[in-house]
Amino acid sequence: MRMEPMLAAERIIEDSYPDCLLAVLGGSAGRGEFNEFSDLDIAVVKRDGEELQRRTIEACGWVVELFLLPIDVYRTYFDQGIMAGNPTLQRIIAEGKVIRRTPDGDEVLHEAQSDLRYGPFPLVSSDIDAYRYMLTEYIADLRSVRPGAELWFTVQKITTLLSEFVLRVHNQWTGEGKTLFRLLSAFDPDFSQRLEQAMEAIYHQDEPAQLMDLCADTLNAYGGFLLVGYEE
Repeated sequence: MRMEPMLAAERIIEDSYPDCLLAVLGGSAGRGEFNEFSDLDIAVVKRDGEELQRRTIEACGWVVELFLLPIDVYRTYFDQGIMAGNPTLQRIIAEGKVIRRTPDGDEVLHEAQSDLRYGPFPLVSSDIDAYRYMLTEYIADLRSVRPGAELWFTVQKITTLLSEFVLRVHNQWTGEGKTLFRLLSAFDPDFSQRLEQAMEAIYHQDEPAQLMDLCADTLNAYGGFLLVGYEE
């Protein structure tokens, strides 16, 4: 029988990681937004080890994804998330429900919270130009006649890049999959609504004009589309 998420997380930590320095239940279960298809994301800070381990198990009626983070190297992985603009570990630890804590673990928790508050490094002009260039190339692909599957893959690249660009250019963190759209919606509900409508126009009506216009409107403030003259 499936246990309540927090009770299941507590049981898992008690049985497998009783000496951990910090354990946090993150993801949808940690936010109280889980459903029958959700799994449990649990970050565990431990004393031993040399590198991050990800382990997926089944316990207490749940599929559980464990992020096992040695305390001596956690900063390395935190910094990788910061450089990528997608601090997954900090997000799990800072926004989740604490299962177990110690003074040493609290230092990791506080750093995760501080990282999220501080935000990502601002994009420099070369970063902005790279987004402009990639979006320009994919919009050109969108304008050409392509088989359905190729069109969907192109749309997926455009919507992901555009969402990441809007967040990063405003010094916001990004994410992956549904997390990316959730972050975008929280930051700019109007933009996310336009994006959703543009996607529906393509998928339901085979009409790309709304997505093209949204890209153009977004990039205009940063120099518009860019192809000829781009350099790395």
